[in-house]
Amino acid sequence: MALRAVLLDFDGVIADTENHHIAAWQRTLAALGWQVPDEVAARSADVDDREFLRDLLAVQQITDGDIDGWVRKKQALTISMLRDAPRVYPGVQDLVRQLRGRVRLAVVSDTWRENIEIVLSTSGLLAAFELIVGKEDVRSVKPDPEAYRLALSRLGLSAGETVAIEDSPTGLAAARAAGIPGIAVGHRREFGGWVGDSTYFSGLEPVSGLLRHLGLEA
Repeated sequence: MALRAVLLDFDGVIADTENHHIAAWQRTLAALGWQVPDEVAARSADVDDREFLRDLLAVQQITDGDIDGWVRKKQALTISMLRDAPRVYPGVQDLVRQLRGRVRLAVVSDTWRENIEIVLSTSGLLAAFELIVGKEDVRSVKPDPEAYRLALSRLGLSAGETVAIEDSPTGLAAARAAGIPGIAVGHRREFGGWVGDSTYFSGLEPVSGLLRHLGLEA
């Protein structure tokens, strides 16, 4: 079946946001008097904000914390930092330019839509994406396949007509559960068991390699 759409995760595939999330959580939790080390805060780049905070509260044996309230505070800080210093990974601009007009493009992410739109708009990429599925569009985040199934429904495509580009085991698992072939892009994550049966690229540059894999040589 011919490829008709490429579905990209956001954090870790398009945008280099790990340090934004770590710093935002550290500043937010400092207001609670918690000094969270980098290695603990780093988990926030891979899991849902509520899950991250819920686990921290459990360690502190706090059962009545205002999870939604603190997540909102963290999100406000994240937005401020993304506006000041949006960063997309090397190769993203070229990849989008090469794919635009040849296949349909969508973002399927566990992050908030506002985060995605700020970075894409600032980077001049927003108009290239036909669809954005963000955290607020689903009840269950990855590895649940809900976000990918929603994207397929809104695009009117079958799983076999698409491919997902992911940077995490949960993202690849979500795509796989939706029947969508996955491509793993490491950027900061080395090849390992998290890749599963997906094709692995250490990064997006040069984009010719990924385009060749997709059957879309430049």
